[in-house]
Amino acid sequence: MARKAAAEWVGTPRIRGGSEPVRMILLTFSLIGLQLTWGLEQTYCTPYLLSLGMSKSTTSAVWIAGPLSGLLVQPIVGAMADRCTSKYGRRRPFMVGGSAVTSLCLILLGWTKELVSIFVSTDSQYGKKVVIVTAVLSIYALDFAINVVQACCRSIIVDVLPTQQQQTGSAWAARMAASGHVIGFMIGTLPLVDILPTWIGGDTQFKKMCLVATLGLWFAISTTCYAVQERVLLRRSEDDSTSGITGVLASLWKRIWNLPPRIQMICWCQFWGWIGWFPFLFYSSTWVGETYYRYEHPEKQNQSQGGDALGNIGRLGSLALVLFSVITFASSVLMPYFVRKPEDDDETGTGMNGASKSSRGRFTPRPPPSLSKTCQTILMRIYEKLSTYDYKPDLVTTWGLSNLAFALIMVWAPFVRSLAFATTLVALCGLPWAVSCWAPFAEMGIEINKLAHGGNANGSISVTAGAATNRGYVPVRPSMDIDDEDDDIELVETANRHVRSASVVSSGVLHLSHSHDDGTSSSTGELAGIYLGVLNVYTTLPQFVGTFISWVVFSLLEPSRTTVVEEGGGGATSGTEGDVADDHKKFLKLEGVNSIAVCLFIGAVCAVVAAEATRRLRKMS
Repeated sequence: MARKAAAEWVGTPRIRGGSEPVRMILLTFSLIGLQLTWGLEQTYCTPYLLSLGMSKSTTSAVWIAGPLSGLLVQPIVGAMADRCTSKYGRRRPFMVGGSAVTSLCLILLGWTKELVSIFVSTDSQYGKKVVIVTAVLSIYALDFAINVVQACCRSIIVDVLPTQQQQTGSAWAARMAASGHVIGFMIGTLPLVDILPTWIGGDTQFKKMCLVATLGLWFAISTTCYAVQERVLLRRSEDDSTSGITGVLASLWKRIWNLPPRIQMICWCQFWGWIGWFPFLFYSSTWVGETYYRYEHPEKQNQSQGGDALGNIGRLGSLALVLFSVITFASSVLMPYFVRKPEDDDETGTGMNGASKSSRGRFTPRPPPSLSKTCQTILMRIYEKLSTYDYKPDLVTTWGLSNLAFALIMVWAPFVRSLAFATTLVALCGLPWAVSCWAPFAEMGIEINKLAHGGNANGSISVTAGAATNRGYVPVRPSMDIDDEDDDIELVETANRHVRSASVVSSGVLHLSHSHDDGTSSSTGELAGIYLGVLNVYTTLPQFVGTFISWVVFSLLEPSRTTVVEEGGGGATSGTEGDVADDHKKFLKLEGVNSIAVCLFIGAVCAVVAAEATRRLRKMS
């Protein structure tokens, strides 16, 4: 049977920088700009749409754009990028192109009225409708464009780093995302209208934030694109010759239904975990403020204290989310030091191949000679005893523990009766959230690299004809030259029944193909985009499930009659929402079961299911 043509690659992935932390920062720096854009949309776009005259129910329907775009765009773009043969690499062209569209959408969103007024009078009813439609379409386009950039920012980490550094790279990605969130929130709290002149970003806070997000996105994306060099795909393998949206969708569909067992379990862990996180991310700030009005019965406030009940709910919820963001950032910085890395398995406990190691480190520490022999003997015995225990959990175990921690925190939601307690619970969730932003991508990156490199722990492709190796990534020094003598190299992995063939021609082009049990084949690292896209599908679907669960809970527990809290938070009267049209009155459900707390409790139950899924994932190791 004739062998199908293998994919052709040229170059070696490399990252600028003189130290490992600097290289990791440069590789993941793009996520800061992404988070600035997401933060702007989540914080400002709802009030902006309301200010244009949209109703709250209609505004809530607009936000289906987020999960919809994530469900469609990331897998498709990831698969298309996998097949990209641009001389600049597979990911960077999509990152730049997506950033350009995102910038245009931000400008269009911030200056919607001004741009529409060029064609239609915005004072007329027709003009106002055109403004609303334009703003909504801008948000949809913005969501789709951001997902294009995000898909490739994640994929480039998997492409460049070898298996043993996937966990570290994902940890740095979580740190950069948390940093972007904190930076964006801090900038948003500044009175930019007073600080910056009108000619810089216009005359409103929203316009200036749009400009800040645009500049921040371009700076972050440009930094990563400049610092990282990708391998170039010269020609796809014959099995991956399908092109166009139809071919991409067919390949995506096939991958979803033929996922490797561990990747499938990672996706299920993500699925159940995100059903748990959905109500927290969308409703926690409102829950904090509502708890204050429900159980602490604030006395009538004067105007200087802020008598708007709705405004106070937002302010109190924002304070809780600030603490949540700070703990998330601190956890993302510190947590990786307390989790065992893949390379540690080669030095401690059991190795990657399951072989037992006799010692934990490279040397055995000795007690100070000044101590008595008895003390030295006791200390040595204590050390030997401790050295037999693997006191650092691996990442999968940490992921499972974080799911349990989130469940233990949110299970108290229905019993909360004070603002301080609610704020504390929200803030504590920053720890498990940091792990949830880190673990899935790290584990997925490790599995993708194992598929690409036959499970080799260090992510290298061993050259049997000589001593040279093509490592997964190198620092800023020039790309490694491949020896011409290493031709027609055969790599056979009998354990997984994968047969790989690689050949190097005199031009420095690497030919490499993989054969899988399902009859498909792909080039090394060629599946990073599509597999991360599949992971995003399992991240997005829970948002639809969570929306349905929340709708059912709200429908059952929120009757048509509500309690009206007048401005100032003082008295309360009973009536229907339709009976009260006074803008000086705000609506809060202060009696009966707290429906948001019930949603949070259901999320805690789902987090327990996610913890069980991670336990099963660990058994599959």
